[in-house]
Amino acid sequence: MPKLREIDIDYDQIRELVCQLAFSKKMSLIREIVKDKRYQEDFYAFTESLAKKYNIPEMNEQELDVFLHG
Repeated sequence: MPKLREIDIDYDQIRELVCQLAFSKKMSLIREIVKDKRYQEDFYAFTESLAKKYNIPEMNEQELDVFLHG
């Protein structure tokens, strides 16, 4: 795990801290995270790997809606 000011933190600690935030603060945090170009690149790479792993074909919006909610 990355160190924050030389303190080891793990996912559960981060999750717990974020859960304590007010909704508006959570949304602000999310907005800041998704502005980062590397986040966007990593997100698309992750979703592409999931599509390959689970053999999910490319779909248009209507097909995807049926797939997710059908």
